[in-house]
Amino acid sequence: MLMKSSTILLAVAASVALLIPNSSLAQYYDNFFSANGGPYFRVGAGAALTADGSLTEFSGFAAGNKVKYDTGFAFEGAIGYAFNPWISAEFETGSFANQISQVDGFALSDTYLYHVPFMANVTLKYTIPRTIVTPYVGAGVGGSITGFDTDYFSNGQVSLYGSDSTVVFAYQFYAGVRFDINAQMSVGIGYKYFATEDSDFRYESFNFGGPDLHLGIEGVSSHIVTVSFNMRF
Repeated sequence: MLMKSSTILLAVAASVALLIPNSSLAQYYDNFFSANGGPYFRVGAGAALTADGSLTEFSGFAAGNKVKYDTGFAFEGAIGYAFNPWISAEFETGSFANQISQVDGFALSDTYLYHVPFMANVTLKYTIPRTIVTPYVGAGVGGSITGFDTDYFSNGQVSLYGSDSTVVFAYQFYAGVRFDINAQMSVGIGYKYFATEDSDFRYESFNFGGPDLHLGIEGVSSHIVTVSFNMRF
């Protein structure tokens, strides 16, 4: 009889021990995935200010020439999921381009460096109580299809024409504020620091059988300011 009672007590204790972590896990799951979450999308546009850079390679010639960029236009779009009122994750893409205004020692015409990022972002946000204002910060990592396009780019000895592209590593940090229009829609203004590793481009030689021409450009550091429209479902 004693053995039977002990067995029952052990079974009950084991069941309780199993239920406690499961209940905690279920409670954590319910709190993290709240009713205020759900899918959303975002589109935005604005200005891209890219810091001066340099050439890292030019077909065997000495590099290091300073590169200056004009202010460019940026477009972005994202789809994501808000897990709760504070945390969301998203996939972002878009494009921005800067015309190269000057490269020391080079003559150039209609020359651009452009980017098509593909980023995985995590955003932290907080809606100020009893207001329509939601500040946010976030970071992302991924890559960028980076392209160089020129009508004429020459150091006086070697000239490039046309375009080439490559894929490089990229990362970003961002912050901003959104203003609710209603329960589903909001508008916002945001700042983003976007950076890539160095890019390397290849052009076929214009001399039959000659070696390919190489162009290397230092990775960009771009400051992007956008106005956005956001909608959640």
